[in-house]
Amino acid sequence: MVGVRTPYVCIPSLVSETQFYKPKLMSFQFNPIHSSSFSRIHQKTSSKSKLFTTISSSPSSVPTVTPEPELEVDSQGEKFDWYAQWYPIMLVCDLDKRVPHAKRVMGLDIVLWWDRNENTWKVFGDACPHRLAPLSEGRIDQWGRLQCVYHGWCFNGSGDCKFIPQASPDGPPVHTFKKACVAVYPSTVHHDIVWFWPNSDPQYKDIITKKQPPTIPELDDPSFIKLTGCRDIPYGYEILIENLMDPAHVTYAHYGIIRTRPPKVKADREGGCPVELSVKKLGIDGFLGDQDQYGTNKFIAPCVSYAYSSPVVDKGEGIVSSDGTEKERKIMDIGLANWQKACFVPTKSDAFVVGFRRWLKKYAGGQVDWRGKYSGALPPTPPREELMDRYWSHVVSCRSCSAAYNRFNALEVVLQVASLASIGIATATKQNVKVMVAVAVLCFAGSKWLAHFIYKNFHYHDYKHALH
Repeated sequence: MVGVRTPYVCIPSLVSETQFYKPKLMSFQFNPIHSSSFSRIHQKTSSKSKLFTTISSSPSSVPTVTPEPELEVDSQGEKFDWYAQWYPIMLVCDLDKRVPHAKRVMGLDIVLWWDRNENTWKVFGDACPHRLAPLSEGRIDQWGRLQCVYHGWCFNGSGDCKFIPQASPDGPPVHTFKKACVAVYPSTVHHDIVWFWPNSDPQYKDIITKKQPPTIPELDDPSFIKLTGCRDIPYGYEILIENLMDPAHVTYAHYGIIRTRPPKVKADREGGCPVELSVKKLGIDGFLGDQDQYGTNKFIAPCVSYAYSSPVVDKGEGIVSSDGTEKERKIMDIGLANWQKACFVPTKSDAFVVGFRRWLKKYAGGQVDWRGKYSGALPPTPPREELMDRYWSHVVSCRSCSAAYNRFNALEVVLQVASLASIGIATATKQNVKVMVAVAVLCFAGSKWLAHFIYKNFHYHDYKHALH
């Protein structure tokens, strides 16, 4: 295969995983529960590769490595405003227009739903103004309004209450009162992802005309083929974004799963080698960096890391490690402002991580501004099986995977029924007994194998580095 141009987009959005490839012959793939969404793109005939990442979850602090002489820093005492940014919520392809979807982004509980009257996705605060019941538990009625499950109050796409069943038609029109309206957040679809602006103040109603979500041209290029998905990952923003900016870990953490270019001199089994990274310009909106011979990296705060790198061909599967949660806990234990005391980062391969920590400290005070919605205390670390679970973290929110899961489960039942039916037929007819028994055994064995396949691919598949 010729060179491949590979961009990669990941969107942990204090919420959701997407992959894109760009060959004309190949196909390709953003809570206090935090999540991620990513995309990778391959293109034949090119030797460059692009890497994108998007995120938003929870952060930490500073770095130790002295910035390189060529680093430019834009500094005018500016403060990064976490609530004046666009955040990705969900991939459009995985959204069901028939039902409202509950999400939590930047500590805000929101509901995402399809307004068929305006033919667009809407984002509301997930609380009915009546008695604060979650609107995400409701339904979309026959007139295309969002109906609260608790008392049936109905809202249109502008957040106006259009119907209160308990109000007398002869009484005052209480549904028109301002207090009967629900909070509406600006939203838009960009790169086949629903984004929202986390401020419902009416002055931001038309914010899309002044500021748009980050644009990655390749994602709108029709010669790219996309494979999409999502996964909730239970660790914080800063740990996740560090991981996505760290090409040096791939050789080891994803050994046997993602293939990397072999080094000229192989010092160990995995083939790790020096990686020359450097941050060139750092400002309130992110930073620009170099990746040695691989190209450049651009971090667009707070959600996008966009990089050019050499071709990396993977086997179509990835792995979530429990390391992230443990790293986060250790950093929290020593204090958010003490990242540099806990981590020793002497090589240039950590330059982007250090650059991110510098940006976080300089412009965001070392952490996400949760506005009181997060105390800083971490929940207990769940068991490994729960932490690396695939079903609840991915399958239920992925339309293609959930469809495949249902079909495989149906096939497993069919095989079990066929096995029992074969035994029954053999017993009743006394004919072709050996054949029917053989069919029963094969169907039973097939159902057991399929059950294992379903569990491994859709529920939990452990990975022990020591054994690979």
